Amino acid sequence: MNEKWMCAVSVATVWTDPDSPRVADLPALDHPVQIDRWLSQLSYEERLALSDKNRIQTQLLYGESVIVEEVVGDWARIIAISQPTSKNSRGYPGWVPLVQLSMKKRIQTEEFVRVMNPKAALFDESGTFFLRVSFNTIFPFVERRGKKIRVWTPHGWKLLNASDVERVGEESIHRPLTVGRRFIGLPYLWGGMSAWGFDCSGFVRTIWKACGICLPRDAVDQAEEGRPISLDSADWQKGDLIFFKNEKKYIHHVAMYVGNGKILHAPSTGKLIEQIELRKSVYADHVCSVRRII
Repeated sequence: MNEKWMCAVSVATVWTDPDSPRVADLPALDHPVQIDRWLSQLSYEERLALSDKNRIQTQLLYGESVIVEEVVGDWARIIAISQPTSKNSRGYPGWVPLVQLSMKKRIQTEEFVRVMNPKAALFDESGTFFLRVSFNTIFPFVERRGKKIRVWTPHGWKLLNASDVERVGEESIHRPLTVGRRFIGLPYLWGGMSAWGFDCSGFVRTIWKACGICLPRDAVDQAEEGRPISLDSADWQKGDLIFFKNEKKYIHHVAMYVGNGKILHAPSTGKLIEQIELRKSVYADHVCSVRRII
């Protein structure tokens, strides 16, 4: 098919294949997606299986464009074209419930806005609540209406509070650590790319995207970005990306250096996004690479 579609729910989870979801994951397959219900009812073991059983690949935000390569029953095999990866030259591959996608085309505009609060309410033009969307969701912007702005979505014209967004192109005023610290205390979610939960590389990519820089989706690919820095912590600067290897010598984790020997990261299933002292952590002996993006 190779047709362009858009994500039509707050957050669409991209599954490894149509057989990946379990009964416990049914709320994540709905339209509208029941993301809060899904995450609140998952046990630690069920969350852990999202990674250990390779059930999830990544997530899409509302309005994010994908290429639909084929439709099989109620599922679409997609390429997330805005998420660079070494898995596919066109973007991140996986499967999404067809009901969570829309064929509606984007309008032609040169102006876009980005949601900068952790979550924001989207309204019908009548002012009725329609949908809650995540930090970093991007909309084509048309006009301001008092304290609200009118944007184009997969469901047509909608309104956002102007206080929840900023224009794309103004990202240079942000520092990645300032953006990232907003999410301290948020639970880790394997494959997570939204304010409902991040994994380590999804967290880093989201932070930098909000600052105007597009990084690959996965840590192993992020470790090829920017320029290399010495493993001597005396050479590190705030915002440097620190990569960690596992017992098999593979890169499996990424964090951001915040200065004074501390890192900011999304650690692992069952834990919260945190800022910790690297030297006293379980990660201290596993640093394998440091990259400076700017």
